[in-house]
Amino acid sequence: MAEKSTAKRAVIKNRATLSVAVTTFCALLAAWLLGWGSKSSVDSFHPPSPLLRSNSSSSELRCEDQSYKTELISLDPLVIYIRDFFNTQEINDIVQAGEDRFNPSVVNQNGKMIQNPYRTSWSAALPAEDPAVQCVLERSRRFLGTVLDPNEDEMGVPQLVRYTEGQEYNLHHDWMRIPQPAFDGSPRSFNRVASFFVILQADCEGGETWFPFIEAVSPQPKESEGGRLWREHEDGGIAFKPVAGNGIFWVNLFPNGTGDTRTVHAGLPVTGGLKTAMNIWPRQYRPNSQ
Repeated sequence: MAEKSTAKRAVIKNRATLSVAVTTFCALLAAWLLGWGSKSSVDSFHPPSPLLRSNSSSSELRCEDQSYKTELISLDPLVIYIRDFFNTQEINDIVQAGEDRFNPSVVNQNGKMIQNPYRTSWSAALPAEDPAVQCVLERSRRFLGTVLDPNEDEMGVPQLVRYTEGQEYNLHHDWMRIPQPAFDGSPRSFNRVASFFVILQADCEGGETWFPFIEAVSPQPKESEGGRLWREHEDGGIAFKPVAGNGIFWVNLFPNGTGDTRTVHAGLPVTGGLKTAMNIWPRQYRPNSQ
């Protein structure tokens, strides 16, 4: 009996050890796919230059290498701060591509796109064929790793958003309560599995991006490490300062496809100047029967 008991304990111990090992491996794999560093909360990431067909003359554009740094803000839900995600030339080109496309921002209410007083900004859909837009979309897709199915999912239509003095976007979430039917007529629907929000112009006062239900896992960076990126908001959560070229990435959906209400956020009022940013909403598709 003693020998059987000892053997049973050994089996249980081995299973527990294997479980821990598998969990640790999965965590490290996820971190690697998203470009996290293994030595500190902020590390360099050097994605290769993708080669893209990008202009009407059918010539090829080689996107520039862009070294950026990531900082893990929250594990659950996953929120990552990205420094230097876009370079100055990309910012200038993207702003130019959308400059003549701005219209008053709208919101989706019961399946209809309407203007609403709680969103008072300007928005512009970006042309997918623009070379700079293609480059940053490819960089964002590579950042996602295996989150998107290359045969089913897509990056979606990117958008510029602009805030001038007094404008804001009150608390909202990026995921849709009712997934959108696929535009190709297939029996599928999509939702915004994650979000990238990248600042392009930050000549403003105010205009922070506030997540009231996010608790940071790491301390605020010191002034000597590039300045304070975020602060603890007086009403809870954290608020990110707009910094040109820097962005925030977060996951909107649970594995079963339902929206995570903790990702609610707001664009706080701009009290002076101008803020321009880019929204990227990767689309994850599922059969309509699910």
